[in-house]
Amino acid sequence: MDVRLIVSSSGNIILTYLLKNNTISEIRVEYRNKPRLVGSIFKGRVRRVTKSLSGVFLDIGLDKEAYLPTKSILNGNEESCPIPSEGSDLIVQMKREPIDDKGAKVSCRISLAGKYMVYLPNTNKILFSSKLSGEDKKRLKAVFEPLVNGDGVIVRTSAKEATKEELETELGKLRSLWGNIKARARRKKPGILHEEKPTYVQLIMDHWHDIGEIVVDNREIWMELLSYLEEDLPNLLSKVRYVRNVSVFFKRYGLDSALGKIFSKYIWLKGGGFITIEETEAMTVIDVNSGTGCGDTLEENAVRTNLEAAEEIARQIKLRDIGGIVVIDFIDMKDRRNREKVIKRMRELFLEEGSRVHIYGITHLGLLEMTRKKETPSVTRLLSATCPYCRGRGYIKSPDILLYEIEKEISYFKGRYIDIKVNPAIKDELEDMIEKNNLKQWVSVQSTCDVPLDYYEMVLSG
Repeated sequence: MDVRLIVSSSGNIILTYLLKNNTISEIRVEYRNKPRLVGSIFKGRVRRVTKSLSGVFLDIGLDKEAYLPTKSILNGNEESCPIPSEGSDLIVQMKREPIDDKGAKVSCRISLAGKYMVYLPNTNKILFSSKLSGEDKKRLKAVFEPLVNGDGVIVRTSAKEATKEELETELGKLRSLWGNIKARARRKKPGILHEEKPTYVQLIMDHWHDIGEIVVDNREIWMELLSYLEEDLPNLLSKVRYVRNVSVFFKRYGLDSALGKIFSKYIWLKGGGFITIEETEAMTVIDVNSGTGCGDTLEENAVRTNLEAAEEIARQIKLRDIGGIVVIDFIDMKDRRNREKVIKRMRELFLEEGSRVHIYGITHLGLLEMTRKKETPSVTRLLSATCPYCRGRGYIKSPDILLYEIEKEISYFKGRYIDIKVNPAIKDELEDMIEKNNLKQWVSVQSTCDVPLDYYEMVLSG
């Protein structure tokens, strides 16, 4: 598979695009100069033990207390940490970052990712990627059993290409890292002990064996990335390209249009149907609607449209990084075999995500229920702001993503005079960005209340 990574930044944000066979598979968002929370490891101090909520609340050095569930402890799960008492200290890992009024969710089940394995210091199990064959699992189990000693690992698919020495070396590095984290915890007050790697590095760790090219448009990020790769993946150093102007790649792979579509409520299907996606506080609701008939009967038309919609729904969920409860209202199908066909296809589309996704089937009301592990808000929410006109019932593009789009558009037409009309709310920020990039001689900005808050007009001259 041809895999390409494009890391593009502007002002406050970093956007990472993962392309598979020249099609955008994932978009990830990260804010610059802001600590990465999910996956990071913290020292926590117990503030409250709440039996009614089957958990404890910890001070981990953030504004809000973090929640640590103890349900698995009460069930006698040996992988969990002991039930703590007030005032005691714990090492925990953040599994879900604070969202709105909710604090972070943390776990005592620590995991440290490498390129061949995920190290699990608090468990004594050897687990395997579902993509490994039975023969590979048997062979790798024989390799790891003598190596683990009161700890555990999840063996990644890439481990089948590694030598025993390479596996042993990486396990030693991860053990050493865990030892350093525990040492810091002994002399540190509640707070972060180990910050998770940047999102673009995590994507590289997940796909390093297939990556053919990595494109970066920021010199600082480029240098940081080379530093990461030099230590862990030196074979990828020759595949990293620094470019001053990434807008050519935007046009070539349709990154700009894909970015615009993640804000759209409606997604049209090639067969004439369409889907609507609405994110609410409790869940994401997706509705499938038929367009022009594409079969000889209503049932055949429903099956074809639903199967086409399943492909696009899976793509949009991954692209937008939608998590939590997802309910899909497929077009009604009378035949039980057809319903099972759609369920089977949905499971196939999320097979590579393993335990992150659970598909529970179709209810009596014809709704498909599924859950996807939620760690951060979706890409749409991260890049949007609350609409002032509908008082929070809808979202518009945030100033950060709007300035990002304008900067990439300007760089594509660099050398030509450009007049930009924007809403007065972002005029000052846009002028600051233009001044920082030494573009004042080429670009002029006009403010007008005739354009919405998340829209701009660009006129070229010269």
